[in-house]
Parts: sequence; C-alpha cells; structure tokens
Amino acid sequence: MSRMTAQDTLRAFSGETPPQCCMICGEDTLTVQQLEKRILKKLTDGSALSDTVFDGQDLDTDRLADACGFAPMFEPYNVIIIRDLDPDVLPAASVDAVLQTLSDLAPRVVVLVVMRAVAAYEIRRNEPSFLPKFKKIATFFEKNGILCICAKRDAITLGKQIAERAKRHGSEISREDAELLANRCLCDSTLIHGEMDKLLACADGGAITREMLDALVAALPDADAFRLARAVTGGRGSEALRLLAALTARSEDSGTILGLLSVLSTTFTDLYRAKLGVSASKQQQAIAADFNYPKNREFAVRNAMRDCRSMTVPQLRTCIRILRETDKSCKSTRTAPRLLLEQAIVRMLRVRKDGTEEIR
Repeated sequence: MSRMTAQDTLRAFSGETPPQCCMICGEDTLTVQQLEKRILKKLTDGSALSDTVFDGQDLDTDRLADACGFAPMFEPYNVIIIRDLDPDVLPAASVDAVLQTLSDLAPRVVVLVVMRAVAAYEIRRNEPSFLPKFKKIATFFEKNGILCICAKRDAITLGKQIAERAKRHGSEISREDAELLANRCLCDSTLIHGEMDKLLACADGGAITREMLDALVAALPDADAFRLARAVTGGRGSEALRLLAALTARSEDSGTILGLLSVLSTTFTDLYRAKLGVSASKQQQAIAADFNYPKNREFAVRNAMRDCRSMTVPQLRTCIRILRETDKSCKSTRTAPRLLLEQAIVRMLRVRKDGTEEIR
C-alpha cells in the first residue's frame, strides 16, 4: 500500500478485508486519537475483549509476538495497539523484532501503531520528513500496510470545521471568527476542541461572537512566539526578524517589549522542559505533572514536545540566559527596548548546538 490520509485510511478499514498493519502519526493529535477509536469501533464493534494495548515506551517484544500469533475464536479480529513506539528507548534489536513480527501476522490479526505523543517526522519544505530513527519503521508500513499521516490543517480548513461544529450544536460563528479561533489555538485541533466546548456553553444556542472569543480564548502571541523560537534555534534570521516585526506591529514601548520577552522566556522554558522530558522518555502527562502545569496550559507541553526535536539542551539553556540578560537590560538601561530585543535575537541565532555563542 502507501501513505494515506486519515479519511482514506478509515475507508480502507471499512472494506471486507482490512489491512493487517497500520501506523498512524501526525501533528493533528486529535485526529490521530479519533482515527484510532473509529478504526477500533469498526473492527471490534466496541468490544473491550477484542484488543490488546502495548506501551511503545516499554515494549515486551516476546509478549507482542505471542499476542500477534493467534487468530481470535469469538471475535472478528484480534486487534493489537502499540502506542508511541519510540526507537530511542528501545534496543535496535527490539525494533527489528517488532517489524519481523508484523511481517508474519496470523489471519484476522490487525496491528495499529499509534503515535499520540511522540513526533515521528518534521516538516521540511512543506512536506513531512521522517526522523532518522523512524525511517525504517515508516518504510516498512509504507510497503507492507498503511502509513497514515494526520497533517496539521490550515486555519481556513479548520475554520470551516469550527463553523460546522457550531451549526451542529444549534449555534453559529462567522468565517472570520472561526479562522481567528484556529490561529489563536496554533491550528491545534485538540486545543480548538477544548476552546469550542467553552464557547458553545457560553453561547447556549446563540451565536458565538467576537466578544465571547476575546473574553474566553487567550489572545497571547503564543503561536508567533513558538514560530519565533523555532526560527531562532533553526538559524533562520530573516524569518525571526519578520516575526518580531509582526509581534511588535502595534506597539514598541517598553511594556510591549517586556511582555514579549516574558512570552518568549516562557516559550523557551517550555521547550527546555519538554526537551528534558523527551530525553528522559517521558510522555506529555508526566512532563506536565513534573513541572506543575495547570490543565489550561498542558497544550504548551504538547506543542513544545513537537517543536523541541531539533534543539539541544545547551542551546536552549543559553537562549534562556540571553533572554534573562535582555530583560534585566530593558529594566536598567536607557537603550531602546526594541533594539535590545533585536540584539538578543541576533545573539540567539548565533548560539551553537553545544550552547556556545558564535563571535563575529
């Protein structure tokens, strides 16, 4: 088979002979989770006895082989789910053993590898590029089953879905406000879903207005701050300065700059914590609990886990130090705050992977 979208993948599992192995991954984590549930419902009719779940962070390959080796007697399919299979925490021999098991499945055995919290690829030139550790796994599923990529959707597409959901609940929202909500939520379907719950409850059958949106959905520049952080650590100077211009378009006074510094410091701190957690093979819930994130900020952990892959701990530590020094300078010198922030961005652009600053 080949790479498929979520819709095509669900269609494939609706046939008389569903594929025996499928890997589901992508930036749209809500679609990943919903697709897993919908496939499971199609194959098992919701029976709790028809599936076995394995933790991909602590996988017993012998037990997996045993589970995949028999056809069910009383159920239509024996469904095996492996969540967040991560080659970084498994010996290379274990990954090979998993792929060998999946290449010789018993009849009516279906294996789903579902990547809920572990990123399998990054976007390069607007296309998904699988990380080196996942290339062998992705290639296997592309050749022997289905490789389903749930890509993040743009604000226009998400805006239409937001409007449709509002209509289903007897409410309505304008196209402009729906797209604004998508952008404020970083086009993250999981976060959008939660914010829509609040807005629909507030509207109570009426229209969702801009006033409700402003009151209930945080209007912080988190999305551009994350993009700015990625541009800085990725060495993309022109993009970083363009984002800075967008973030300071309304005002360049000291209050605005100090607010932006605070958001950037929070963003880099989130990335730093996520990097430490990912390096320790921890999942989103554990990282959020370790650093006492409130429920309404757990999305920041998820986004940081997605974005920290190409960054290093020393690099992030140095960037946080530069931001702290800049904050102090803004409060103790007469130099224009905007200039100080530009200088900080240039310094961060020159931070090497080992945390040292390149001197020119």
